[in-house]
Amino acid sequence: MSPDDDRELSGTIDAPTPSEAERIGELFYEDMIELGVEVELEDLTEMADHIIEGARSDPPECLAWVARPDETDKAAGVIVANFQWSLKFAGRSIWIEELYVTPDQRRRGFGRALVEHVVAYAEEHDLEGIDLEAYRGNTPASVLYRTTGFRRLGRERFYYTLDGDYL
Repeated sequence: MSPDDDRELSGTIDAPTPSEAERIGELFYEDMIELGVEVELEDLTEMADHIIEGARSDPPECLAWVARPDETDKAAGVIVANFQWSLKFAGRSIWIEELYVTPDQRRRGFGRALVEHVVAYAEEHDLEGIDLEAYRGNTPASVLYRTTGFRRLGRERFYYTLDGDYL
């Protein structure tokens, strides 16, 4: 998405329903495959079920929204965010764990609308900030985040998996 892309969103942003766990799992799977991460669709569908349940709890354990080209279409994009305590923000904040839009629906404003939903939630609930990461070389994501007010943080991210498998 370019910074001067002012197209109005032609579609909807909604909370996912329990019946959409399989579709959300498919979106997670598509993203992981694009990134070269070996995962099982069944595992991601089960995780999607937990995420949807957590996002629907009161208070929510996490945040999740889906983008649809229109109200009757299946989800074409998803965002998932978790709550955390942040020293950088000196309080509660949000970590955007996942933002994915199917290739055929990119550049239509869905990614921006999903991010804006998270930002609006954070503002409405007096959270202190939002963190995320984007993969090196993902210029569209970098442009999206910078044009929605995010700043680059000079850090290197590491991970450790407990099952011994490394990406």
